[in-house]
Amino acid sequence: MPITNYSVLQGQPTAGKVVTGSSTHYQITMQATGGPFTVAVNIESVDGSEVLYAILDNFQPPDPAALLAFVSGMHPLPSQPGGLALDFVRSQVVGQPIITLAQMALLPKKLALTNSADPALNAVDTLLNQTIANKGTIFAFGSAYSDKGKVDGIHDIHMNQGNPLNNHGSDNGIWQDGALFIHQPTTQTWTAVFIAFQTESWNTDNSGNPI
Repeated sequence: MPITNYSVLQGQPTAGKVVTGSSTHYQITMQATGGPFTVAVNIESVDGSEVLYAILDNFQPPDPAALLAFVSGMHPLPSQPGGLALDFVRSQVVGQPIITLAQMALLPKKLALTNSADPALNAVDTLLNQTIANKGTIFAFGSAYSDKGKVDGIHDIHMNQGNPLNNHGSDNGIWQDGALFIHQPTTQTWTAVFIAFQTESWNTDNSGNPI
């Protein structure tokens, strides 16, 4: 079964922090219609597998005009090609893959992003602070959730296919990958944050299962 409630959340960030526990997350608070919302970005795997990440400046989304046309809030997305749904394996921008495994850097599981000296955490913090200062907008792709009606948000902000069938295989699907696209209005530029896990295959079938 693919992830549930595949969506994109459009809003303005107000704060960010590392939250530790069974699975370490970088938690972003966002103001948006129907919110505030929590964006839970996986920065450590619950099973200890190592995290892959890429932060791409001067990024070109597949359809920036359609993204900017969204009003503030949570928006369900059909998990199919031809729309705004993301697929790390299948999405293309100007004839090129939206992201490749070769572009991803390895974040050792023992360091994750819990160490303030880690360059990836510093980069995310700097990017978030710039976005807050510039009144920028974040588009968070993933699985929308409701926490007993108290805190609504979105998670699964990472690749959601290619998992081994015995390890999160039930989350596999196509056109349902998560990411952060950040738009800076002062410069009209985009930055993308992509996250995957080393256990995930980038060669998947039409069900998102590893080939």
